[in-house]
Amino acid sequence: MGLYNQFMPHRLGHSLLKLIALQLKDYAHYYIFALITLILTHYIQSHLPFMAKEIADLIEKGSHEFPFIALLLLALGIILFRTSSRLLFFYPARVMQRNLRVEILEKLEETIPERYRNYSDGQIFQTVYNDFEQIRTLVGFALLQFGNIVIACAILIPKLSSLSPKLLIALSPMLITFLIFTLIVSNNRKYFKASQDMAAEVQNHIMESYKGKATIKNYQAEKAFLEIFRTHSFKELYNSFKGGISISISMPLIPLGVGLSLIWGAMIIKDLDLGTTHLITFSGFSFLFLEPLMFVSWIGVVTVSALASWKRIRELLIILETQSDLEKKLKMNNSDVQKKTEFEFNLNFWDKTLKVVIPKNKISVLIGKTGCGKSEILKQIALCLKQEGVQTSYVSQAPYLYNDRLTDNIFLGHIPTDEQLKQAKWLLELFELTYINRDLSELMKMEIGENGKRLSGGQSKRLALIRSLILPSQVIIWDDPFSSVDVILEKSIFLKLKESNIFQGKTVIMCGHRLTTVKHADNLIYLCHENDSVGILEQGSVEKLLSIKNGPSYEFFEKQMV
Repeated sequence: MGLYNQFMPHRLGHSLLKLIALQLKDYAHYYIFALITLILTHYIQSHLPFMAKEIADLIEKGSHEFPFIALLLLALGIILFRTSSRLLFFYPARVMQRNLRVEILEKLEETIPERYRNYSDGQIFQTVYNDFEQIRTLVGFALLQFGNIVIACAILIPKLSSLSPKLLIALSPMLITFLIFTLIVSNNRKYFKASQDMAAEVQNHIMESYKGKATIKNYQAEKAFLEIFRTHSFKELYNSFKGGISISISMPLIPLGVGLSLIWGAMIIKDLDLGTTHLITFSGFSFLFLEPLMFVSWIGVVTVSALASWKRIRELLIILETQSDLEKKLKMNNSDVQKKTEFEFNLNFWDKTLKVVIPKNKISVLIGKTGCGKSEILKQIALCLKQEGVQTSYVSQAPYLYNDRLTDNIFLGHIPTDEQLKQAKWLLELFELTYINRDLSELMKMEIGENGKRLSGGQSKRLALIRSLILPSQVIIWDDPFSSVDVILEKSIFLKLKESNIFQGKTVIMCGHRLTTVKHADNLIYLCHENDSVGILEQGSVEKLLSIKNGPSYEFFEKQMV
């Protein structure tokens, strides 16, 4: 399986154990070579205690002929094979991490925001970045050290036993203290998860602080915000401390076990009258066993953290795959939806079912007093169309722009044809975005910054409108599209768009507050949320409804007519 150009099959639906098993299967050739390098590493290292004994014997005899060349070759072999083993374990884990992140991002891209609306930006970041980092650490670091433990025991135990089988018993204090440490660590899973949850909240507050800097922080200080930040930071610190305190308290068990093993080994060597140099050999073996035994404990730490992270990942995945309450309420008359001359929606409007009919290949506009629910109805219409597989382009009141070139923000990863590039340049001129740079070629290459920070709010909105016109879609939904432009430019844009036939074969649904916007539409829907009147107050032809004096739509725009 290629590591560079192919992604793994979707894996987020599996258990963590199944994920690891599939990882071992997919990259078996890497792990086989990694195990070979581990075997060579420990085989070479197992000669060090004997070489230390040999040097000690030479010193006792007063000889100065030490095996420097042999030591150098052993050192080079250890460096080569030890480094190779880590690369062979870590690289597939990095690839897995990348692929899992791509998979969760694909899920986020495909899923409507309604499903994860209760997740803050910080929580999403915590899962996509930090939680997958914990999984990578488990698969890379823990698998490596597990291999280290098994191979070290397989090679070192027979070697040490060749000195005296009784010396193996002397290692038991080391083993016991490491197992106790591991059990203590394994009980801290809840604190690790709680700490990760609070870390997500802290990250979100940092993001909010950055976002608010340009508009709020420079002018007013938000004390409540700082108090919440302190509270969440303290909770993160508290849970992190609770998770780490038992580790810190039990950590002295490790040197205690090593010390007891060395003392016990020394006593056995004395009883067997093996000589002082055998103590050097035993000490060497003790420290060779020390690394894999230490990693028994840290495998426990990594596993506990990874289990907590996998639980958080799975919780997000379940939310992304579960229909929201709003989705369950929405319905669309989808029998032969492509053949019908109109779209029929049953929407949720202030906890009441609202039937909305939108004629196809026409421009429809929603009107109503501020706060009556126009934007929410547009979102629900977009959701219904997405559920039915109707190609839809939706531009909210505050559309998002990527930290990329202007061209890439228009085409969103699609490779444009020459005709589309030509159309994009024409639209940039029409929407008067060429004021940014008269050189269209340079304008198309312009980096617009995170969320279009190098553009004004109105310029960002118009760029998003251009995006919706360029990309293939059967339905275009615009939320108050021209609120940031003057009526002269609005009229010029609409007239030229209609003349160009860019709306041909498309259904346009928008909302607006200005009469100038409404007059460009064919169909009008007046939404009402006042006292006992909740629903559609009036709907029909724009021209007809605006000509009926004292009618609801006429009265709504009467002052603007004056």
